[in-house]
Amino acid sequence: MIIRMLPDSKAVEALCICYEKKRVYHHQGIPYFVTSITVAGSGRDARVVAELNPVWNEEVVL
Repeated sequence: MIIRMLPDSKAVEALCICYEKKRVYHHQGIPYFVTSITVAGSGRDARVVAELNPVWNEEVVL
């Protein structure tokens, strides 16, 4: 999953911490690993783009 956020949001700080320390990030109550963080655009159009992978593979059904 790819999410885009404004650079000055608190969610970006949380994403960076989770990315650097290999911690789980929760987005809408679902745990994800942050696999990459990039910046797209510049100035007012700048966005932080993060790629998230689910902690649990949703294809596995018990």
